[in-house]
Amino acid sequence: MSDWRQELDSIFEGRARAARAEQENAEFESFLDSVALPALQELAQEFNSRHEMDARVRRTAGAVTITVYGDGVEEINFRVLKHYCQTGILPTAEVRVNRGAYQAKYESMFKSEDMDYKISDVTKDDVIACFIKYFRMVRDGGTSTTKA
Repeated sequence: MSDWRQELDSIFEGRARAARAEQENAEFESFLDSVALPALQELAQEFNSRHEMDARVRRTAGAVTITVYGDGVEEINFRVLKHYCQTGILPTAEVRVNRGAYQAKYESMFKSEDMDYKISDVTKDDVIACFIKYFRMVRDGGTSTTKA
């Protein structure tokens, strides 16, 4: 008779896990809309109005992307997306930079690499600082040693 009790318990535990996952996904989507999207839109406006470059921002399900073109060539593609860790979902940056003959790809967290922070700790300034770190690599032609 104890088997049915365990199975019933597992049903309730599964529903609790599903509810937690839904909550984490909703929190991430909210982060994209309230933090990442405004940060990338602000960067795009700066590129388009003051630096004579073509910057485009795109919001998709689960990600926000800015692509910056100089003289018709993609210089950087910076995408904010989900990173699953033990404590839940954290935003991460996936970056593609133009290196002339090839494109280099990077991944970066917005805070310390040990992931001991919450999604609510990541600010618009953190997103912009991370982007600037990689854009500096594009323009300097080398690697950056500064942390985002």
